[in-house]
Amino acid sequence: MALLWIVHRDPGRRLALARLAAEPSAVIGGPSDRLFDGAGSASVVLLGIGGDFEAELEFAHRHAPRLRGTAWILVPEPSDLGEVRRLFDTLPAELLAFPPEARTLRGLLAAARQRRRADPLSERRTRDGLAARFARWFADLEFPDLLRALDPQLARVPLLVRGEPGTGRGLLARYVHAFGGTTGGAFLSIDCPSIASTPELASEIARGAGRSRARSSLTVCLEEVHRLPPQLFHELRSWIEIAPPEEIQQTTWLRWIGTAAEPFTTPPETESALLDSLGGITVRIPPVRDRPKLVPALVQETTLAWAEAHGARPRRFSEGAIQALREYPWPGNLRELEAVVLRTLAGDASDPIPASSVRFDRDAVPAGWTVEEKGPGEELARPGTPAPTGSPAAEEAQAPAGPSPGPALDRAFTRRFLGALAHELRNPLVPIRTLADLLPERFSDAEFRSRFADRVGADVGRIEATLDRLAEFAALPPPENGPVDLAGLLDRLLEEHREEIQRRRLLVLKELDRGQPLARGDAAHLELALRALLDKTLELVPEGGDLYLASKHHASGLRGKPSVRVLIRYHSPTQIARKGGIEGTSLAESALEIVLADALVHGMGGQLTLDASGAEETVVVLDLPG
Repeated sequence: MALLWIVHRDPGRRLALARLAAEPSAVIGGPSDRLFDGAGSASVVLLGIGGDFEAELEFAHRHAPRLRGTAWILVPEPSDLGEVRRLFDTLPAELLAFPPEARTLRGLLAAARQRRRADPLSERRTRDGLAARFARWFADLEFPDLLRALDPQLARVPLLVRGEPGTGRGLLARYVHAFGGTTGGAFLSIDCPSIASTPELASEIARGAGRSRARSSLTVCLEEVHRLPPQLFHELRSWIEIAPPEEIQQTTWLRWIGTAAEPFTTPPETESALLDSLGGITVRIPPVRDRPKLVPALVQETTLAWAEAHGARPRRFSEGAIQALREYPWPGNLRELEAVVLRTLAGDASDPIPASSVRFDRDAVPAGWTVEEKGPGEELARPGTPAPTGSPAAEEAQAPAGPSPGPALDRAFTRRFLGALAHELRNPLVPIRTLADLLPERFSDAEFRSRFADRVGADVGRIEATLDRLAEFAALPPPENGPVDLAGLLDRLLEEHREEIQRRRLLVLKELDRGQPLARGDAAHLELALRALLDKTLELVPEGGDLYLASKHHASGLRGKPSVRVLIRYHSPTQIARKGGIEGTSLAESALEIVLADALVHGMGGQLTLDASGAEETVVVLDLPG
């Protein structure tokens, strides 16, 4: 591989640059010479610029996309520095006026050659987590088209990932980003159903392009792209097929990925537009019900991963438990299956785990099914089979429909709540106990005593804050159904945290829709839920990080019915991984604020979903009756 290319249209200046660089193995030529087409790769390109710049601009346009990771040094005339900076705007390059000082030029060349291209520890951890989860979810499948999507030579070809919700479309998209041609760049996930206008979509993309890593490459993942409003498709197609928005012109390597339903639930013309623009490579993921060998293998691998992450001994599910998991229809697919396994592992220490301990999510059970704890020889009720008279299932079937009269304190919630409470209290108690053990032998150390007092005070304060929140939750009366101004409530809660946001230099972007219909619910319940979520979010976002908050009316966000949606998106590359064992699931299991908010929102007839499947981004979505 040639380490240095020296390019200049003037032969005399080419030789002058070669003498100043003092690199005998350099490839030397003019910007129009075809010798660079077959010269392989380069560590550094030293590009002299003169004349009308056209040949040099064309050289950079032709070679920069394939020279990812290459350092560029531009050498124009002193009077042209500003114009070169403007015209070569998407090229990450150093500028030196001609003739460059020899020591400065050689220093830049040496620094470029010595620049380490190894992945940092955080990225290695992310890639390992993605690879492990990908292997658990898709070990039984063959994806011929996925191999093409991972080919670095095809990294600019758009990818469409199709499947039912929960089949792992987002995971596969992140896997392609991490192990394909955009490795090392930025990944931007956009929730298409929440986008209402072209400027809003462009703003979302600009937010992702603003990250430092996006200068080398950017993957734009359009989640649920088939639900993007039809009026936006024309603009999106032009971005994909012709040129991206100006906001991301500085990105040297761009990939578009869309995730969509299988089959499509959109008009034929929308399906055709999607396939034409994003279907360069299409990967289809089958639902769990079409993968009969998946369930026992995924349960075993997830159980082993959970044990390793928590430092516990490996356990197994009993034959009866495996059979119960096999027979369940899994409307939420892989995401639901994994969540059930993890909840069960956290809620029962048995080995083997009996069928009666399998923690199905009652809200996800399709009509006609009852999920009861099974005794010896009992079966899960099948669709169309009436529940026995007097059983809990029969009593529940006769109960009036609609929101519960207060926070949903059923058995599933109780277990989850107790687990979250134990986690929340145990964290501050561990350092208190450790310091207390050390205190007798280090009592004479004044600095230790001071640290002891500070740490214990802080941890006791955290415990008190937890107890205060629980007391506030317990004191809530049954929810009332009335109009709630979500935008005003969110403004007020953010204002309460203004000092903290400024002190920690957080970037808060908000898009609050103040003209749509108000949400329906209980103002006090909703305020406590949103305050808890915002407190947890600000705890997890690192200093100098960013937080995106939006509210808008959604035509079918609440189980197909109109809703007012609140979206909270933030980046926390280290905190989530440290909070629990398996990325994408641990936060919902261990955060007391999430558990309480979920119960409050559910009690008002709404729903809360959380996606932390990527190690860098967490998305919390609340849908409330509109």
